[in-house]
Formats: sequence, structure tokens, C-alpha cells
Amino acid sequence: MQLLASNAYNILWIGRYLARIHCLCRYMSIQDDQQAQRIAAAFYLPAYDASSLNALILDPEQLGSLNQLFHAVYDNIQSLRGVLSDIGYSELNALLQHAKNNAGYICDVVNEFDDILEGESEDLFLFFSLGQTIELLDQALRLKEPLDDLIVAMDHLVMVLQDYHWQKFEESWQAFKKDQDSNHFFEMTSHLQNIFEVTV
Repeated sequence: MQLLASNAYNILWIGRYLARIHCLCRYMSIQDDQQAQRIAAAFYLPAYDASSLNALILDPEQLGSLNQLFHAVYDNIQSLRGVLSDIGYSELNALLQHAKNNAGYICDVVNEFDDILEGESEDLFLFFSLGQTIELLDQALRLKEPLDDLIVAMDHLVMVLQDYHWQKFEESWQAFKKDQDSNHFFEMTSHLQNIFEVTV
């Protein structure tokens, strides 16, 4: 199945949002104030210790909280109603409805979203994987973590994307690989956004 650019964009952002949810779930029970301050600074979150970081993650009114990210996933999945398989949509919607108003449950089901989407079409899973890998690169850069495994994963995705006539994206990816910093990452993601705008 050949995805429309708008559908590919939706699934890419589902990948990014779910990767962010994974990240927040990983840090939700943090108790070390210094580590909490480092995470808050890296992601520009208005938190000053472990307690305030945990409260922010669970605050449904806070931009970037578990609840806000989950609703963004919900909206994007509804946009893909005609693209997902009937079984896949039904399973995802059941999880969404169950966790929609319970932030604590989101972390329990987030892995199930990944499993369901992995069983969808190759095209859909390609852009889901692209979104997740881009988000993980962003997180690693912010937290100054090693990029080696993510570079390998992204190399594979960029190679596959050439079959979709995305050769120009490889140029910005190679530029990032040469200078692996936040500025080149921003340039790469801006170029990616332009590709979607041109092809929509």
C-alpha cells in the first residue's frame, strides 16, 4: 500500500509521540533531584526537582505531559482510520479509550501500541520507525548520550526511503552524520518537514 504524504506524516508523528511517552515513563518515578534538574533542562521543562518533574509529567493541563502526548497520538490515529487495518485500528482504539483519562495507565500500554503498529503494512511501519528514530536522536542529543546505534538504525531507514524517491533527505542526513549536533539535527528535521509539505 502506497501511503499518502499526509498519512505518512501522521504515522511519523505517532512514532515521535510514542517515543516521547516512553521517555517520560522512564523518568516518571525518578527520585534524584540533580538528575531531575538535568532532564528538565534538556527538555526545557519547568521543573526544579524530582517531585515537580513527576507532577509535571502527570499534569493533564501541562503541555508535553503524558496526557497531552497521548491525546496527540489519539488524534493522529483517528486520522489514519482508513489506512490502518480493521484489526489494528480496533486494537489501538481499545487501548486509547481505556487509557484516555488515566495517565497512570498510559505507561502500562505504550509497548502494546508499538507491537500493534509493527504488524501493519511495511509502508506504515517504515514511517512509524522513522518518527521513533528521529525522536530518539533528539533525546540522545539533548541528554548527551551515545548516538552510535541510532545512526545505524537511521542509515537503514534512509536507504529504504530511497525507494520512495527521498534521495534529497539523504543529503541532510549525511550532513548531520558529519556534524552530529543540535543545529544539524534541526536542519535535517526542517528539511524533512519541507519534503512533506511539497508532497502533500
